[in-house]
Amino acid sequence: MRKLTTTLLLVLTASLLFADGIKFTANGAPKAGVGQNFQVQFSINQKPEKINPGNYDGLKLISGPSVSTSQNISIVNGNYTQSNTYTYTYVFQASQTGTYTIGGATAVVDGQTYTSNSVSVQIQQEAVQSGGRRGSRNYDPWADFYDMMGYGNNNANAQPKEITAEDLFVKVIVDKTNMYKGESLVATIKIYTKVDLMGFEDIRLPAFNDFYAEEIETADRINLVRETYNNQTYNVGLIKKYILYPRVSGDLTIEPCEIDCQVRQQTQQGGMGFFGYYETKTKSIKSPEIKIKVNKLPQAPSTFNGAVGKFTYKVEKSEDTVIVNDAITIKVSISGSGNFNMIETPKFNWPKEFEVYDPIASQNTGIDASGLNGTKSWEYTIIPRYPGIFNLGALDFTFFDTNTKQYKTLNSPEITIAVKKDKNDTNFGETSYNYSQKSIDYIGEDDIRFINYKNLNLTQNYIPLVAIGGFYLFFIIPFLIFIVVIIVLRKKIKENADIAKVKQRKAGRTSQIRLKTARKFMRQNLKAEFYKEIISALWGYCSDKLEIPIATLTKDSTEQKLKEIGIDDITIKNLIEVINKCEFAHFAPATAETELAFIYKETVDIIERLEQKIKTK
Repeated sequence: MRKLTTTLLLVLTASLLFADGIKFTANGAPKAGVGQNFQVQFSINQKPEKINPGNYDGLKLISGPSVSTSQNISIVNGNYTQSNTYTYTYVFQASQTGTYTIGGATAVVDGQTYTSNSVSVQIQQEAVQSGGRRGSRNYDPWADFYDMMGYGNNNANAQPKEITAEDLFVKVIVDKTNMYKGESLVATIKIYTKVDLMGFEDIRLPAFNDFYAEEIETADRINLVRETYNNQTYNVGLIKKYILYPRVSGDLTIEPCEIDCQVRQQTQQGGMGFFGYYETKTKSIKSPEIKIKVNKLPQAPSTFNGAVGKFTYKVEKSEDTVIVNDAITIKVSISGSGNFNMIETPKFNWPKEFEVYDPIASQNTGIDASGLNGTKSWEYTIIPRYPGIFNLGALDFTFFDTNTKQYKTLNSPEITIAVKKDKNDTNFGETSYNYSQKSIDYIGEDDIRFINYKNLNLTQNYIPLVAIGGFYLFFIIPFLIFIVVIIVLRKKIKENADIAKVKQRKAGRTSQIRLKTARKFMRQNLKAEFYKEIISALWGYCSDKLEIPIATLTKDSTEQKLKEIGIDDITIKNLIEVINKCEFAHFAPATAETELAFIYKETVDIIERLEQKIKTK
């Protein structure tokens, strides 16, 4: 009876909390040590237009706010509702012992201001040790209610279950472990879970040191789907997919994939009865190494140039019969799947009667689960200078077939070109030349021609240079160009004298250089360097473009200056949010790889928008 009364009172209290529509609360760590970072979180059930922390005298604000969104489910009097909760996290630090109070934060929603409760924290000399490795405990007031309704664990005093290797693991799956050098294999990285997986703190992918790796495009977000593995059902997420080409032969190793996962578990909290507690723990998992045996290719024929896969081969010419000095194109195409990057340019033995230009190479290939596939082609342009019938022979292409595990040679048809002296020439076939691709026989009767001894009736046709009308223009035009260059240079020197204007003009290009460096760090997964470069790019751009000295450059001064020149509130808000995210992540880096790409894209978009809008002002 007592438990039922308590349940009814708590349900009534929850109903009153949601009656106003806006719920704005604050919570934080009760204790921390001197010099130890601690978090204070402000949660609100509607996205605010603006939020400011309360008074925090005596504390140092390290970073914030970092914004996260979660879904809340509420059941009141049998009515089911779902809403979002926006959490703004600030990180503080104290330099002295004592009790400090962070005042209630203010948030503006639909033009109205709301204030949260205040939070007190006791600072002691020694650092406070957390209950688990980077774990955090969260109170879920509806956990026991779901248990009573049959949706959860009815044992209120149950201890958190130990997460085993069968509950949560990561696998690197390859489509083959025995292959030939030059052959490709597909490596798929998947995570399998039976537990409540909240997210990832860090993903360390294999280095693939013994392979050339090409990433196969997958979804940016990791979506879990249900699959059966070893007769058990798991929620499975695809992390990455690669196509690999071994660099060398022998016994090679694919390194493990390591992931720090955030797992949500119900925990015991005595004396609370109806309500339950949940905590988020960090669980590190690691995939096993994979051994790959790479066999050397068998003894290769002389025509083999390194191609391994499954290919088709075609040689085409634009014309069979042409007139001297007309152009002919010969196109060689190789299609299929395999190591296209190892296929060399076909080599013809051209007659010296032909003028030959360098081939135009093109490659139209893509990567999918079957490997690198598509077409690679070369187009030759040749111009015959003498008449006759030229037999260039056949052009062979040899590759190692991964299906039959044998070399296969493809032959083109005989390449024969008939060249006429002119369109009325009917005797061009009397001279025939056999230009086999293995041996070349050159003609020689016209290689050296005799000197003409006849009178050529040459006459002198000389006009003095000064008598030419345009002679003096050769002096006047350079002089005029010199004058123009002097004027332009003087204007340039005057413009460069104003350092502030020069910085303002070059702000966009300077930020692009920093963004290029940040992108390099993102690809190398160097998070600290990435955030430092992004922050430098944003602050440097604002300082140079808005002509704000570094000494007075703050978020408030930047926001005020942008408003003065007419920049819209959405762009300003996005700029400040990105700066806050980078500052928080720089001091407390625990960001997934996908978040780096998101922050990079947001930074590029903001700078491009500012560039366009400031130019139009």
